[in-house]
Amino acid sequence: MEIQSLYNLKSKFVAREVGNELILVPLTGNVAQMSEMFTMNETAKFIWENITETTTLEELENSMTETFDIDSETASRDIENFLNHLEVMFLKKR
Repeated sequence: MEIQSLYNLKSKFVAREVGNELILVPLTGNVAQMSEMFTMNETAKFIWENITETTTLEELENSMTETFDIDSETASRDIENFLNHLEVMFLKKR
């Protein structure tokens, strides 16, 4: 899944912060599907919250390296894993 595709999907979820985690609930129409909640850890939450319509992978990677004090290879791998995981979840939902 590409980063812009993820941005487009964000409107199909309600997000709520619980402690250090972010809970995502998919919407069908205007109704939350409470039986299909997804929990995101701190890294996934950061990625989710920092994706905008104009965000590039490079910008997100740079932001992660500054925030989490990690190298760019680790940030890139974390972003790729997150996007792949969301793609799998989204395909299951269909």
